[in-house]
Amino acid sequence: MSDKKSAFEMQELFIKHLKNTVPATVSLADDIADLLKISNDSAYRRLRNETVLSLDETYKICKHYRISADAIFSKQTNAVTFNYIKLTDSAENFESYLLSLENQLKQISKAENAKIIYAAEEIPIFHSFHSEKLSAFKLFYWQRSVLNIKEYQTKKFDWDVISEKLLQIAHNIHNIYLKIPSTEIWTVDTIQTTVKQIEYYFESGAFKEKEDAITILNELKQLAKSINRYAEEENKSEKSNATFGLYNSDLVIGTNCIHVTMNEQIVSYISFNTLNSLTTTNQQFCEEIEHWMKNLIKKSTLISGVAEKQRFQFFNKTNKSIDLAIERIKNY
Repeated sequence: MSDKKSAFEMQELFIKHLKNTVPATVSLADDIADLLKISNDSAYRRLRNETVLSLDETYKICKHYRISADAIFSKQTNAVTFNYIKLTDSAENFESYLLSLENQLKQISKAENAKIIYAAEEIPIFHSFHSEKLSAFKLFYWQRSVLNIKEYQTKKFDWDVISEKLLQIAHNIHNIYLKIPSTEIWTVDTIQTTVKQIEYYFESGAFKEKEDAITILNELKQLAKSINRYAEEENKSEKSNATFGLYNSDLVIGTNCIHVTMNEQIVSYISFNTLNSLTTTNQQFCEEIEHWMKNLIKKSTLISGVAEKQRFQFFNKTNKSIDLAIERIKNY
């Protein structure tokens, strides 16, 4: 009797976590019935904790909804389980990574009270897709220089090198992010990282045309202008209530880190290998990340909203660094 009670106690936690993960618009019972090849009545009995989920069924559910059983037992161990997508040397894996990112953003955007906090060592990937031309460069740079994908090693950058499919996924990612409330923590080097990437590619002969490097730097200026506007208006989109807060940190952030809250669930993403990220729903770990971010915010300067002077100084430095890079390339 006690064993059965213990099983249902764990299952109750699992089901509660599952319900918080899946958007309210999704019929969980229908999904579970289809996934496990059982009747809707059997699915409801499992969701009501009247029938025990088998280990095989639990595994299928975790895999389907990309959740970790670690989230249930996080308070009983110091071990943390992370998920990630293997990217190295594969264009197919990179496409899967972008599609996964798009799907995760869709899930977040549908959740009630969703919020993203982003500590940005470099431009957040969502903003990197601000325009088609900037997207094309970043997608090329990541595949050629970070992931070392074979077919890109002998190519030079031009406007046709990235497929329309990847550009469309990037466009979707950007548009979805604009609908989600967020707080971002930047440093003076956040945009400078991309400036250096463009200059390095130009000096290495990775551009077919000199003018293309200048075009991308001008696209970067347009991105900075948009971020400035979001910060001034404290909102990313006129069509949705996507509040936006921006902080300037004098401390070195060290890595890109994302903390997400949605419904009653928390998720953290820690970057590694420049582009990829480790994802976890481990409650203790996510709470520690949240604590670190809040402490970082306390030591940073607010540059959104009424902080007009601080915002002007920050983006003035940013624009000057881009203008200097443009002049260096023109005079090369």
